[in-house]
Amino acid sequence: MKKFLQACLVFGLLLFVVDKGLYFFIEHAPKKEYDKRLELILNGEMNKDIIILGSSRGANNIAAEQLEKQTGLSTYNLSYRGSNVIFHEFILKTLLKYNKKPEKLLLVIDYENQFLSNHSLHFRYDRLFPLKNYSYINQKLIASDKKNVLSPYLFALKIDRADFNLKPNRVYPINLMTSHGSKLLPPKPNDDLKYIASTSAYDINKEDEEKLASLHSIERICKENNIQLYYVFTPIYKAYNTDFVNRFKNLKSKRASIIFYDTLNTEYRSSDLFRDEAHMFSKGAQIFTSEIAEQIDR
Repeated sequence: MKKFLQACLVFGLLLFVVDKGLYFFIEHAPKKEYDKRLELILNGEMNKDIIILGSSRGANNIAAEQLEKQTGLSTYNLSYRGSNVIFHEFILKTLLKYNKKPEKLLLVIDYENQFLSNHSLHFRYDRLFPLKNYSYINQKLIASDKKNVLSPYLFALKIDRADFNLKPNRVYPINLMTSHGSKLLPPKPNDDLKYIASTSAYDINKEDEEKLASLHSIERICKENNIQLYYVFTPIYKAYNTDFVNRFKNLKSKRASIIFYDTLNTEYRSSDLFRDEAHMFSKGAQIFTSEIAEQIDR
């Protein structure tokens, strides 16, 4: 019995030493990341007057530094490529937990893809994993079944395989950010891009209830915190879906405003401004950002 207890003690000590050694890799994980925005939020360093939320449309099509200069209000772009409205709700809640509230929130809408249940837009857990050493983030991962409930107590249950690679993560050109968080795309010839004049009927039955709930949650949060909410429809190189736009207008609260690009502006019919039907080069972003600055209340 004595030998068994001694063996258990030795095993426990070894487990303790090895587990504590894993902390180095977990603590190093955020240092490999190019995108520091969520970490800045968690550290209370995202105190801005205007916050932009959205997917790649928000990241590419709105120039935050330009908006700041034109409005005189400090501005930052917290749009993440491939992210959905559930993730945007999470970012907003996290922002308010650790930072002062913004005066204005610009939520960029992904047109008919905004609420679809089966779509490439998703919750960006990959942005959370490197920051799992923050208790708040790890608890979110546990609640989402991405981490074990015992992970707060054992580093072995918290660590990911990617953490053992100590090299900085590769940054692709499309992910390069400006000083204010936007990802403005440099222009290049795009002669093959064709304007899409047709649209299809919008099917409400394909909507995800959780995404609808997140939209209403964002509205409620903005109302409770006296944040002026703007829904932003960025320019597209196609005919916009009036079915969805009408559906969205019926969904949104009367308190929230809509910023819609000037459909009569002939510049938006030039393929030189667009990388594809939804994403603009920097020149297009500059034109649209000026429209935003003119439409928001000072």
